[in-house]
Amino acid sequence: MKPGERKSESSPLDIQLFVSPRNVTDDDLRGRSVVVVDVLRSSSTIAAALLNGAREIIPVQTPAEAGELASRSGRKQCLLCGEREGKKIDGFDLGNSPFEYEPERVVGRTLIFSSTNGAGAILRARAADHVYMGGFNNFTAVVKRVIEDRKPVVILCAGKLDQFAIEDFVCGGRFVNYFETRIRREVILNDGARAAALLHRHFDGSIKSLLQSCNHGQVLTSLDFQADIEYCARLDTHPVLPVFIEGKLRGYHPDGSPLGEPLISPA
Repeated sequence: MKPGERKSESSPLDIQLFVSPRNVTDDDLRGRSVVVVDVLRSSSTIAAALLNGAREIIPVQTPAEAGELASRSGRKQCLLCGEREGKKIDGFDLGNSPFEYEPERVVGRTLIFSSTNGAGAILRARAADHVYMGGFNNFTAVVKRVIEDRKPVVILCAGKLDQFAIEDFVCGGRFVNYFETRIRREVILNDGARAAALLHRHFDGSIKSLLQSCNHGQVLTSLDFQADIEYCARLDTHPVLPVFIEGKLRGYHPDGSPLGEPLISPA
């Protein structure tokens, strides 16, 4: 295929779903559009932060990396954000609850973000042609952009410490079901995508209950984050597309116009 040439609408759409970043290779990602899914709670927190005016979000693996980047960039220019075991990291400005990312806290700021699972999954996807952060809150904004990309698709579930997390798997299945039923092309699925689609059909209509009963939902409930669980279960409340570009997540409206301008660069 020549550069700039679009694939035929009749060509099959290949969709692969991975239950965690653990066994994903760069070869699995190259030439593809990737949707990173971390339902509880990074997908919702990132969407909320960008929609509420954050300039950009820089994911990093560890709290130490976050601190070093903030020191180099100027501590007044950025906020340290993230969690471990569901709790805000000591010395950080914000945790991983979407309710913390209100406009008065984040507007115009760069957020350096280190979460237990979501940040690492985003970084693992960097070899892809396009990387988006998706969940229930911004579902439609993401699927429309992925269809416009006209590329094979990877749905990368963040999982829980490199293990299966049912909430991410079911949300990934919603993406698969949308592609299967809404596009006029043959769809080719790996076994992960096929199983996720089936499981989503089972739980569709009871997503809130699923998030409350899953392992991580029970942990968040024990930490008094019940409202976060309800928040993360809502469909299409956030018309924002978080796009991972050059090490930073930037927010875009569904029509492709940017929500903000970058402030600092990652290491």
